[in-house]
Amino acid sequence: MQKIIVWEGLTNATEEHCSVNFLGEEIIVRSEIEGWSGQKAVYAEYVLHLNQSWEVFQADIEFHVSDHQHSWHLKRDNDNNWSDASGKYYPELQGCRFIDISLTPFTNSLPVNGLNLKEGDNAGFDLVYFDILNNNIRKERQKYTRMRGNIYRFENSDGSFTADITVDEDGFVTHYPGLFKMLTTNNTKIYHANTGTGRNI
Repeated sequence: MQKIIVWEGLTNATEEHCSVNFLGEEIIVRSEIEGWSGQKAVYAEYVLHLNQSWEVFQADIEFHVSDHQHSWHLKRDNDNNWSDASGKYYPELQGCRFIDISLTPFTNSLPVNGLNLKEGDNAGFDLVYFDILNNNIRKERQKYTRMRGNIYRFENSDGSFTADITVDEDGFVTHYPGLFKMLTTNNTKIYHANTGTGRNI
């Protein structure tokens, strides 16, 4: 089963084509982002391997910003330790199960679907943040609150940034104020392990 989504970047003039592939015990996400950030041309592609709880156990990200090319290839083990393709460990990232990639709203779907919050519930957690434009990664703390319906309030650790994000019935962002909006999606049926339901989308 596969869901295909196209998003438009609003702050940055980008377009993303994303495919989410449900393969038994594993979810594989493949996506391409292309456009502009100010006067800088930007291209990024990423492949994520997730379990049925929407936790990342492998992230491969390659990107160009202007004439500079970079890549990150990280894996997470069962003890939530992160390492790269050379075997180097990143102890500062220990404990993170989700990631957040700048320039895409897809990674908001990881805590939305993985935490399975009920209306009024909230959860804070650490994640790995990939800053594409500045080519760095770091641990960040975020908080999500389930508001009414399909609206989630996102807050960063110090409360300096808050956004009410709207998602579809399968947890994919349809509107992220000032940053992203969904342009199109296909109509397919996927199964949610956390809720045990299948839905048409």
